[in-house]
Amino acid sequence: MAADALGVYDSNPAFLVQAEGDEAQRYSGNLALTYVSKHTFYQADYMPSLSRYRQFTSLNSTDQNLSQSLWQDVSTRTGLGWRLSIRQYPSWGGSAFSSSSFGSLLMQLSGLTGLNLLSRVSSVNTGFAMEHRLNRRSRFNLDLSGGVSKYVHMDSNQLISLLTAPDSSTWSGQVNASYTYHLSAHRMLGVGVASSYLLFTSQNYHIAAESAAVSYSENLRDNWSYSISVGPEIRAQQRSSGGVQPGLSLNLSASHKTRKSDFRASVVNSYQTGQAQGNLTSWNALLSFEHAIRRRWFAGVFTNYQRSESLVASGPLGTGMTQSFAPAVDGGARLSRHVVWFANYGFSLQKGALTTQQNLYRQQFVTGLSFNVDSLFPR
Repeated sequence: MAADALGVYDSNPAFLVQAEGDEAQRYSGNLALTYVSKHTFYQADYMPSLSRYRQFTSLNSTDQNLSQSLWQDVSTRTGLGWRLSIRQYPSWGGSAFSSSSFGSLLMQLSGLTGLNLLSRVSSVNTGFAMEHRLNRRSRFNLDLSGGVSKYVHMDSNQLISLLTAPDSSTWSGQVNASYTYHLSAHRMLGVGVASSYLLFTSQNYHIAAESAAVSYSENLRDNWSYSISVGPEIRAQQRSSGGVQPGLSLNLSASHKTRKSDFRASVVNSYQTGQAQGNLTSWNALLSFEHAIRRRWFAGVFTNYQRSESLVASGPLGTGMTQSFAPAVDGGARLSRHVVWFANYGFSLQKGALTTQQNLYRQQFVTGLSFNVDSLFPR
């Protein structure tokens, strides 16, 4: 169980060209139920949150997220899994500057985007997974997932609206199959294929993508590790002048973790729906470093860059590019076993098709307390 209370100063809460600052309070929590046995793992999480602004009261919102996952070993070699997520949130909640984990609580400290500011989003996503261990060194994995996000447009007087109807939805589905082989205790080689489909109902816009990739990962000395996955990808977009478009499926990551520090870097090229209707992320680069100072203090730096291909509803329906860059720093102290104080500062710049070609700036300062208890029923 975890809970946190935050005070926020936001220089541009509505993400407008003529920025105006405001203060807000945010409260959130996480209640988790876990069951573990020899062959079964089950966990359910409920994460509510509440945001209240002093001037921009139209941005006041609640966010509810209910998720659960089940894994069952059906034999000594085969396991089956099921996951389900149900969430309701405002679309202006955007990507985070950074996410910090305190015990069982994972907090997104700052928001980036304010697209479709007063659209309400309800989403349901589910997935099924299978893992079959062929022998001691190799295994086969299959994953099927799908979901729907419904966008309810609540205000027509906003900077940007990609919705052409009072409400709309996005449907998605994906199939992934992979084979991995452990070359040694520290090296792994794999191959995989994937197929995905997206439908934006308001524009009747379809996207299909198929990819194949070869992957390799290795754990090095001194706690370093890296992985790479690369292969061809084919994308078919309805109403696209290019028709079928060849591309590249790429995922690079590196990490270094010790008892006091954690470094992570990644670059991903893929299609995925954004929190704003019609926003498709193409490139995403992340860099983070966190370090513990003595016994109680900690600090971190984060950088996030996204280059997104997005549906543009003005004029002939097509796509346009949006770029965002967001660095952030945070730090804090563990006041006791269950209480953490933290502070975070982040800056973002967004420009491109979704911002009418104008640069939009935003700064946020966040500070607050986090309380967590590992178990309500200790053994």
